[in-house]
Amino acid sequence: MQDGRSKFTAEGASKFSNHDLLPIPQEKRNWNRYNFATVWMGMIHNIPTYATAGGLVAMGLSPWAAIAAIMVGSLVLYGALALNGHAGAKYGLPFPVLIRTSFGVIGANIPAVLRAFVAIMWFGIQTFAGSSALMVLLVNIWPGWAHLGGSFNLLGLSLPGLLSFLVFWLANVLFLNHGMESIRKMEIFAGPLVYVVFIGLVIWAIRAAHGLGPIYSQTGSFHNFGSAFMPFVTAVTGIIGIWATLVLNVVDFTRFAAKQREQVFGQLLGLPGTFFLFAFASITVSSGAKVAFGQVLWDPVQILAHFHNPIVILLSVVTLCMAAVSTNLAANIVSPAYDLANLFPKWIDFRRGAYLSAILSIFTLPWKLMQYSASIFAFLGTIGGLLGPVAGIMFADYFVFRKRTIAVAELYTMHGRYAYYKGFNYRAFVATLIGALVSLIGQFDPSLRALYDVSWFIGVGVAFFGYVTLMRLHPPADISVPDLVVPESKVSVDTLEI
Repeated sequence: MQDGRSKFTAEGASKFSNHDLLPIPQEKRNWNRYNFATVWMGMIHNIPTYATAGGLVAMGLSPWAAIAAIMVGSLVLYGALALNGHAGAKYGLPFPVLIRTSFGVIGANIPAVLRAFVAIMWFGIQTFAGSSALMVLLVNIWPGWAHLGGSFNLLGLSLPGLLSFLVFWLANVLFLNHGMESIRKMEIFAGPLVYVVFIGLVIWAIRAAHGLGPIYSQTGSFHNFGSAFMPFVTAVTGIIGIWATLVLNVVDFTRFAAKQREQVFGQLLGLPGTFFLFAFASITVSSGAKVAFGQVLWDPVQILAHFHNPIVILLSVVTLCMAAVSTNLAANIVSPAYDLANLFPKWIDFRRGAYLSAILSIFTLPWKLMQYSASIFAFLGTIGGLLGPVAGIMFADYFVFRKRTIAVAELYTMHGRYAYYKGFNYRAFVATLIGALVSLIGQFDPSLRALYDVSWFIGVGVAFFGYVTLMRLHPPADISVPDLVVPESKVSVDTLEI
């Protein structure tokens, strides 16, 4: 038996693991419910999410309907996050390792890279959003900043815009040096601090509209249930699409939970509750801007540009920039850092993966993605269609097929049950492709547009049942190695001997 474990140790150390991909020992899991709540407070309060919420009013929903859509979406998200976070809190595993149970120890790289790609794109979007706020501040300090470089243009970005983007990008990178602990500490302060700006904007909007009545009495563009139903469902799907990626890799956070209930109650406090307050603030301000300026401004940076008080602009921009940084660190760096480490564990650890992700984000041209709210919703719908099936497979594998029991040591070897056939589980890939096809086909066939409008739900459901069916029709061979199965209470770096 010792020879088999030695073989596993050498193989795992070179091909399937490094110190960032191993289970976190119980004594090092120190996140409580307040940490999880503040992480969500910091992630939700950001400019693109604000733009999405305000965009619901711009697309024709009434303020109350927009808030209802956001609340429904946040409750669905909470349920998915708490369920998928269970394995992280139980076993201390990161996403790219956990997904080996369903896609195979090598096949897991494919959904992990897809998840990393989406996170890197969001990192670019958040960075550009923060740089736009920084641009407003710099123009107010030095009006000539807006005309720096004359007609210089790089792929649609002026020289002032490019410099603002690079400066803000560098500010994000400076926080990457201390890993997950720096993220936990920053969110404790950044999450609550963002409320300051949004409370101020809400007060301004109420005064501009002469009370809440003129804001929430707006009826929107849809005047009956039939005409409003599909736009409402589409809005819910869009809200979920914003955080569809977090549903997959929430285990990257819950693996630090001191106990299971800490992530369950922490996410309950931080997600639906914060989302409601955020929805109220963003809808109020967007609608108030319509009363004050004659148009719905769904971007808070555009609203700030109408102010001429340098103190107000300074405080607002600094807070919005902090929100963008905190969101980037938690939502858009953690996952690709682990995913890239999983792809090349011998050369890339968490820190190197984080730096590489930040560099790649520059080449996504995020200023193109943020030009129109419609393009953001199209992007979110596609994300939901692609990543929904992966979430469905994770639910099916862990709760239905594995019944919440994982042989942890076999995740790091080609000589266990998760090797399937040469490291790939074809059943997971077939179920993913079918789920993605059904959920996204409406994007190309107008007659099936309704499927695309609820892409995340369709993708999750189809892939869930498809995976369960394939695993039962053609169950994988039982190639588990008994002496490699580690009880939950014994899971640690020392136990795995890597």
